[in-house]
Amino acid sequence: MNIDKSRLDRYLKGESSPEEQQLIEAWYAQLGADTPLDEKKVDRISMRLDQRMQKEGVLTDIPVKKLSTRKSLRFWYASAAAAALLVFGIYFFSQKHESNTQKDLLADIKAPQGTNAVIVLGDQREVELDKLKNGDTIHADGYQVYRNDNGEITYKVANAEGQVVYNTVRTKAGGMTSVQLADGSKVWVNSNSELKYPISFAKNQREVSLDGEAYFEIEKDATKPFYVKAKEHTIKVLGTKFNVQNYTGDYKSTLLEGKIALTNKATALGEEVDLVFPVQLRPNQSYDGNRIIFEEDATRAIDWKEGYFDFSNTTLELAAVKLSNWYAVKIKVDGALKNRRIYAQIDRQRSLKDVLETINTVIPIKYEWNNNEVLITNLK
Repeated sequence: MNIDKSRLDRYLKGESSPEEQQLIEAWYAQLGADTPLDEKKVDRISMRLDQRMQKEGVLTDIPVKKLSTRKSLRFWYASAAAAALLVFGIYFFSQKHESNTQKDLLADIKAPQGTNAVIVLGDQREVELDKLKNGDTIHADGYQVYRNDNGEITYKVANAEGQVVYNTVRTKAGGMTSVQLADGSKVWVNSNSELKYPISFAKNQREVSLDGEAYFEIEKDATKPFYVKAKEHTIKVLGTKFNVQNYTGDYKSTLLEGKIALTNKATALGEEVDLVFPVQLRPNQSYDGNRIIFEEDATRAIDWKEGYFDFSNTTLELAAVKLSNWYAVKIKVDGALKNRRIYAQIDRQRSLKDVLETINTVIPIKYEWNNNEVLITNLK
């Protein structure tokens, strides 16, 4: 192998690229008896190599001194080359090993199993839902809570006319569960969410409060409207299917079937609603607190309920929020990438590493595990 003089000069000046540096150092290892040697250049190259090895924090026992014979020069070349290749081989191996270790850590972050949820009873007892098998029953004061064959939380109330008793379902990161309310309506509760509801409804209205995200299928009852009460919004429902996303700083209601009305005013549980609802949604429309948005496919809002991530025209920042909620890992996106949009549908049962690798096929990204969080940056 011959080395171009200009490359060698750049190496001696410290101006060569990493690839050229590796090429020069590999050239050392194959110097043969017929290779013309320049003793002055050898000294200069040896100094350059020594500087690089010291910069990497590696000390060498190879003496840096002027050698007088071709044989000694070749021996020094081979020794220096071996040392250089060892130093930089260890460096590149450690970098690759670190990268592989990080990916192994992310591969170990599997999709959550079970509900990862608790139910808070009227007497403030907390019961982990994953400890309840289908068919199991919890006995409370005047009512029973049990999981039916579909895994839903349902109720048997001894006296529906008595004092209103509230229960709360609270999901953790990676959690999801469903509740059948007293009127037969069903609610699916997403990760990091809290749904509070009475075990039996009052005569004049049905109501629940939500912090987080849930999908509702509400039974029709024209004489008794249904209200979803959030921190800064109230939704009036007669009988319909809709999704409410009510995380801190992030609100969106999406209608799949029927009709709902909304107001940007909050009401508390137990408080009778006497409000004007200026916003009305039709199917395939959503409301973000400011404007009504047409949704080409409203079912995308309940991707979480159906078991997948819908990242169709989704910013990387929003995708990271969804992943954080599901995998219970903090994920930060570099500012230059936050508004980059991706197009993908990914099974929620895959590991975090698999999901990030899939995103990487759409947008070239670099992801690394650092201080118990995932940092996503541009792939350079």
